[in-house]
Amino acid sequence: MTEHAAVIFVFFFLAEYASIVLICILTSILFLGGYLVTIMPIYYIMYTYEILSAIVFNVSINISQFINEILNSNLDHYIYKNEINLNPLLSGLFPSIVLGLKSCLMIFVFIWARASFPRIRFDQLMSLCWTVLLPLVISFIIIVPCILYTVEMLPSNEILF
Repeated sequence: MTEHAAVIFVFFFLAEYASIVLICILTSILFLGGYLVTIMPIYYIMYTYEILSAIVFNVSINISQFINEILNSNLDHYIYKNEINLNPLLSGLFPSIVLGLKSCLMIFVFIWARASFPRIRFDQLMSLCWTVLLPLVISFIIIVPCILYTVEMLPSNEILF
């Protein structure tokens, strides 16, 4: 006879790690820029990839103007203005790799933090929330607007010319 008692645990474990992956992907989309490249050297590598792809697919671009645009950091305007149309599969490859790397980094940090810290009992967690975190949040709700008012940085609807 085959024992099937662990199947419930396997599905629970699988659902738990699937939720970790989902939350990390959403976190990388909402807070880390998603598929956008925010690290500057990788940004230049991406546009070097665009030049090579344009050469491979016989799209005419002016290299000197392109390098000038790189130095002025106005690449999106250059690509939009000159209508560089690449293969959709190749042009979508780099952003998806960037999103995957950001998500993998978040998954690594999530699992690392989960393995590093001890598990807290529910009553200890509730005590921490009521006695430490709630007063801290209320103090931040009061202190941050006071600081902004003091340094006159509150947003307003005034148009200054």
